[in-house]
Amino acid sequence: MRVEARMARSIAAAFARGVTSLTVTLIAAACASGAPEGVLETGAKKLRCSRSELETTLSRDTGTVREYYVGCNFMFARVHCRGERCYPASPEPPCMPKMPCFKEDPKTLEWTLDEKVAIQAPRH
Repeated sequence: MRVEARMARSIAAAFARGVTSLTVTLIAAACASGAPEGVLETGAKKLRCSRSELETTLSRDTGTVREYYVGCNFMFARVHCRGERCYPASPEPPCMPKMPCFKEDPKTLEWTLDEKVAIQAPRH
């Protein structure tokens, strides 16, 4: 009977160590893959939510700029990061008929006036 009790305690201890190790590993992986602190700070200011309410996801990475979606309470904001500096993304400018439109630079994710369209646009 004592051998069985020792064996049961040994198995329970090994199981507990395994669960603890798995938990620590998952927490470390979640922290490592999470959004930078600047994304959470910028998103919290923009959306007026506490950090615990924020959900983030990496939308695009151009090599120069990383774009994150930050959301809470059925609202979202786009946040751009260059290195460690994060800031709210500029909204897409409207495009009106018979006026030059803006296009998004695929590298910097900034909105610039489409020069081809601007040259062809009639001036008043």
